[in-house]
Amino acid sequence: MWRNFKKLNLKLHQNIQFLYSRRTICDKAVINEINEKFDRTKFVEGDTVILRDTAKKIKGSRKSLIGPLTKGAKTENFCGIINHDSIIGISIRSVIKTNKGIVFDKGNSVALLDLHPYSRILEVGTGNGSLTLYLARAIYPTGHIQTIDCNAENIRKSQKNVKQYFRGIYYDNITFNIGTCSDIFNSLSESADGIVLDLPEPWLELPSIIPKLKLDRFIICYLPNMTQVLELIKFIRVKKFKLATEQVLEILWRPWEVRSTVIRSKMDENISFSIDNLVMENIIPEKALAYVCRPTCDNTTGHTAFLVQLKKIEDDM
Repeated sequence: MWRNFKKLNLKLHQNIQFLYSRRTICDKAVINEINEKFDRTKFVEGDTVILRDTAKKIKGSRKSLIGPLTKGAKTENFCGIINHDSIIGISIRSVIKTNKGIVFDKGNSVALLDLHPYSRILEVGTGNGSLTLYLARAIYPTGHIQTIDCNAENIRKSQKNVKQYFRGIYYDNITFNIGTCSDIFNSLSESADGIVLDLPEPWLELPSIIPKLKLDRFIICYLPNMTQVLELIKFIRVKKFKLATEQVLEILWRPWEVRSTVIRSKMDENISFSIDNLVMENIIPEKALAYVCRPTCDNTTGHTAFLVQLKKIEDDM
């Protein structure tokens, strides 16, 4: 009897070891897959790449978007003919030779929603999926996004963009829906930790949206002009929705030019030099080094849109 018990105990121990080893292998495989997708050291097939024309960087570099990278494929642009094989496998920021030798403030939206990795988000107005990606980065890996757009072409493009971004690392955390808010929201069982509305008339969707939002959580509305902001605030007051206007923020986007240059009077008079060459070669003498710092756009207002932050203050409407 004792021998049978020892055999049974040994077999049980072996099974536990086998299960643990399988789990370890599985965990390692998942970790390796995630690490590969987050690997920024080199380009792989399927990546989308930004190429910069380094020869023109004095007067402002020209950029070109190439991808997804495909073995054997070629792309032709102002740089010349680009062989995808010459990019696949090389390090980030490498220099390649050719045959010739966007404003929505997504960061603020994410911050105002107060997101966490477990958050469940509803986005209405998918567009090209750029904001969807910002949201996905904030709630990854355990959160989820339900994004809605009534335009099937927008959904198709956004799915493509999400699949190509970071080798599709966030794709499984997003569900793409075609239809109206009322149609989609009625089929959802989970409540939302946050809602984003990128619509011309977001107030029309509030009756179907508010019941899906958790208490004390936020709705963020992106509105291009103050007339829309006022219409939204008035609609909430008239309908007596249980929403508090936390804040209204104007988004400003004002690019600046910051570059090195040469003070001619600090250079030796008997030395012939070219400012462009000194800057290009990064050999400006310390005593003659200066910087140009100025706005690059003529429009000093820099206005793009308004973000309206609403908080749900009671459960019932």
